[in-house]
Amino acid sequence: MVPQAIADILTEVVRFLYVRGCSFVAMTPSPTVAIAAGGVLLLATGIDLKSRTIPDALPLLLTGLALVATWRGWHAVTWAQLGIGLGVSFAIGAALFYAGAMGGGDAKLCAGLGAVCGWPHILEVLFATALAGGVLALWARRRGQESLPFAPAFASGYLATLGIAWSMPPTTGLWHLITGRPV
Repeated sequence: MVPQAIADILTEVVRFLYVRGCSFVAMTPSPTVAIAAGGVLLLATGIDLKSRTIPDALPLLLTGLALVATWRGWHAVTWAQLGIGLGVSFAIGAALFYAGAMGGGDAKLCAGLGAVCGWPHILEVLFATALAGGVLALWARRRGQESLPFAPAFASGYLATLGIAWSMPPTTGLWHLITGRPV
């Protein structure tokens, strides 16, 4: 569990965002959108593991999926959530690319994933992705590798968050699982 002081601070941040109109209900995309996004992430994983690159078409495919799903009402992500999720995840990915922590394809994949998940759900996914990336980094270090493909971490983080969201009541999610507190 998270130490009490950190949980208190995070709870206040979440309440601030919630008051500003953000909903922290668990990420619950439709099965069609979830399977399509998961498929794109698994494809990106396979390509990244083989060639250490992610084709530009895959992040564009995720973004296109998000646009169509929002337009057609296939998931509960609004236009504002899509835009903010895309922008925030692009900024995070660009900052990590600039810092040399990930490649350009990874940064673009992060942005596409932000569009699919929307704001604030992308934060849960990126948290799970960071955990998965840490485990993969430890595994890579044990094997003597200097770097690792990061698409597997994105796929693992997304699928883990999705599994948690689908297996828990609708008013819970990764945030509630970590802190044990409602918003």
